Order: sequence, then structure tokens, then C-alpha cells
Amino acid sequence: MKKMLVVLLFSALLLNGCGSGESKANTAETPEVLDVKLTGPEKVNPGESAAYEAAVSYGDEAVTDADEVEFEVWKEGEKDASQMFKAKQEKGVYRLETTFKEDGVYTVQSHVTAKKQHSMPTLKVQVGDADAASNQSEEEHSHHH
Repeated sequence: MKKMLVVLLFSALLLNGCGSGESKANTAETPEVLDVKLTGPEKVNPGESAAYEAAVSYGDEAVTDADEVEFEVWKEGEKDASQMFKAKQEKGVYRLETTFKEDGVYTVQSHVTAKKQHSMPTLKVQVGDADAASNQSEEEHSHHH
């Protein structure tokens, strides 16, 4: 009988301990999401300078201290030949100025690492006389990790 009482008391204490841990976890703040808005011209001429910006925020605040921000640019069908560029930053906006040399459909993708999160939005760019009809413009894609 004593063993049964000890087991019941131990079980009650164990369950009580687990329950209080859950309530603490439920009251913790939900982490904010890293938000990256990639903008820039979606149609340019070859040899023309184009500026792309990644506005980075975490909750309601601009992120001015991202761990890393790079832009990757590639011509459709040539992802293996993509080029990476370091971004220039000013007040939470990270910027790339680039020139596309030849006609085609290109992808500009920002790679942003900040607040232990990673975001990689993309933007399609039609350069010159690229046949946009055969390369139907996709909506902006974003990947978060």
C-alpha cells in the first residue's frame, strides 16, 4: 500500500512539473519573421544600369546589421553561371547596381541572413528583346529558413 502511495505522489509531482513548463512555453513571445522586399526594374535594355534594393525588416524595425546580404544574378537556363555581388547598405535597405550585357530573361535573387533567419526573394528581369511570352513572368518567390 505504501508503494502505491509513493508512486501516486511521484506521478502527481511529475505531471505538475511538466504542466508548469508548458505554461511558460506558451507565454513566451512568438519570434518575428525576417521580411525582405526585393524591388527594382523588371524591364531594362542591355548596357543600361539597373538598381535593385532589398528592404530588410524584422517586425516593425529596419535591419541595419544583417549578418550577410548578397545578390545573385543569372540568365534563365544558366544558373550554373550565376554571379554573386555584395550589397551596399543604407538604413536597412541593401542595394545592388548592375548592368545586363545581353538580351534575355534574368533572375535577381537576394540572399539575406539576419536574426538567425535566411530569406531569398527573387525578381524576374526582361532585358532587351527577350521573348517574355515564352518565359512567362513568374510571381515573386521567397524562401525562408
